[in-house]
Amino acid sequence: MLLKLGLLVLFASVLAVSRGDDMPPEPLPKNGSTTEPPTTTPTTNSTTTVTTSSSTTISSTPSTPSTPTPTTPASTTSTSTTSAAPTMAPNVTTTAATPTTVPPPAAGKWTVKDNTTNVTCIMANLAIQVDVILTLDANKTSHTIFDVPSNATAEDNQCHNDTQSLKLTWNDESLVFRFIKNGTSFLVSQIALNTTINSTRMIFMNEEEEFRTPVSKSYRCAKAQEIKLIESGNSTAVAVLKVNNVQWEAFHEKTDTNFSAAEDCAGSSSPDIVPIAVGCALVGLVAIVLIAYLVGRRRSQARGYLSM
Repeated sequence: MLLKLGLLVLFASVLAVSRGDDMPPEPLPKNGSTTEPPTTTPTTNSTTTVTTSSSTTISSTPSTPSTPTPTTPASTTSTSTTSAAPTMAPNVTTTAATPTTVPPPAAGKWTVKDNTTNVTCIMANLAIQVDVILTLDANKTSHTIFDVPSNATAEDNQCHNDTQSLKLTWNDESLVFRFIKNGTSFLVSQIALNTTINSTRMIFMNEEEEFRTPVSKSYRCAKAQEIKLIESGNSTAVAVLKVNNVQWEAFHEKTDTNFSAAEDCAGSSSPDIVPIAVGCALVGLVAIVLIAYLVGRRRSQARGYLSM
């Protein structure tokens, strides 16, 4: 009985083995749902992709700031270079263009009276422009150019026997011409400018004698003239006073406002010694020729008497 059972079990085992070998292999699914192959290959690809993506994201996150970091200094350098260029442009414009682009000033007419006697002692017609030059450093200067308004106020009661002043005031600024009488002539002995430049109060002076004119005559000059004024104790600040179409007269001592005969600057400025020297040379030449002629004639006459 036991033998029969053992044989049945053995036969069943052999049959089962023979069936397993004879069965055809099951085809692989098309979508790769098999456990082992996808686990090895797709899992590796998926992990690499995720890791690459992840590592790319992580590594690009640090590299992203490092890439803009050089870019930001570059733009900063570009910005500072751009801001440095405008700093030098005003220097060229100030030194070259400013003095030549300012239009000429308008001429004003002023009189100074003695309110007690009603005498007009000074009359003046002229256009005035001021160019204040400040030296900022060795290679840079600034120009502040302005006109003395034609409607500036001339202060009265500046009439004295030997000293008279034409004081023009506008806003909080002033320009003074001081006239003195010197024998038979009058002249400008002092010019003072009181003005504000860059919120700084400045006083410029010129104490050289200018515009000498005979008394009872007026000084007239159509050409432009420049007078240099210097600020006291400051060698870096200069004011150039430009006057045009000048005609003025001090020590007029009359109640009218009519100019006396004009002494023109072109005639008075030309040296008289030149025509005098030429005239003297011509007279001397004529005298020499005349003397030579007379001497020669006498000698010829003396020889003639001896020969006879």
